Amino acid sequence: MNTTLTDKAVLVTGANRGIGRALVAAALRRGAKQVYAGTRQPMAHTDGRVIPLALDITNRAQIEAAARAVGSLDLLINNAGVRRYDDLSDRAALEAHLAVNLFGPYDLTQAFLPLLTRSHGAVVNVLSIASLAALPIIPSYSVSKAAAFSLTQNLRPELAKRRDQVPRTPARHLRRAGSHRLVDTTRHPPNGWNGSSRKQIISNQILNDQERRYVMTSQDFHSTFTVPQSPEEVFAAITNPKKWWTGDIDGPADQIGGEFSYRYGNVHYSKQKVTELAPGQKVVWQVVGSHLAGPQDPGEWTGTRIIFEISGKEGQTQLRFSHLGLVPEFECFDSCSNAWGFYINGSLRRLITTGEGPATPPWA
Repeated sequence: MNTTLTDKAVLVTGANRGIGRALVAAALRRGAKQVYAGTRQPMAHTDGRVIPLALDITNRAQIEAAARAVGSLDLLINNAGVRRYDDLSDRAALEAHLAVNLFGPYDLTQAFLPLLTRSHGAVVNVLSIASLAALPIIPSYSVSKAAAFSLTQNLRPELAKRRDQVPRTPARHLRRAGSHRLVDTTRHPPNGWNGSSRKQIISNQILNDQERRYVMTSQDFHSTFTVPQSPEEVFAAITNPKKWWTGDIDGPADQIGGEFSYRYGNVHYSKQKVTELAPGQKVVWQVVGSHLAGPQDPGEWTGTRIIFEISGKEGQTQLRFSHLGLVPEFECFDSCSNAWGFYINGSLRRLITTGEGPATPPWA
């Protein structure tokens, strides 16, 4: 695929964060004359070549309005998507994934076909390795991405009749734009792909890669403080979140494999599984479910890890807190970081040093 976009008009959906935001920046670097940034929420950009579009890809009226607003188009990048964690027991969750990840790109492509035909343009569908190997922790997402992959394959010959393209984009180009690991298997499927054992191996590898991404990124949220209390006292406080979190907490947090949920009104819900407990040394929680009010993807926390590392330092105890996976690309990053600042440096530290429970949070 020719990545030169000099004097080209590009439309990127889901352009306000993550891969979408990176794709907008990449198009600008490659000389695009106009980049239409489709987002559900209002967006501003410092580069005059960026033209914000109110575009919920599940809203037919907004799609039609966007098609009328765009004068010419050379490249449509269907990037907007949704990823929520489920177990395929909820039909509504599956339908929600299909509405965004399958029918959204389909409707966008159909709406902009006249413009793309006129310019001999191209369509890029941003998919996922989950479109080829199912991820058991996000099955509805995997189903929708597999359907989108099939849609892409079937659109290619149909659009070729109009001299459009649905190009196979080398993974290296997309990796430059975002943090996700993407693999182009359109031309060269993995060896032994027809074997179920091979698929399972790939699924397991994907899970390991996802965990490593959380560990390796330098942009995760971190906070550190030092107290005179012993490592054992710090450990005891951490494993009793009812004493330093506000809101409703249900379930054990002091045993391996235990799961506890946290709910603060209709603003925040998350369920944590205790995956590591080393008295006086370390506590690890895996977020196995979440629903946050506000972000386009309310499950942003799901799959992230919360880590407390305890160590001795010059006769005192140091606590290093990390939320691996809570990165600036998340819509909730600012508000969630502020909340953690209150809970870790305020509420938890207060419990350790004075034995008192949490103060009233500033957002109450």
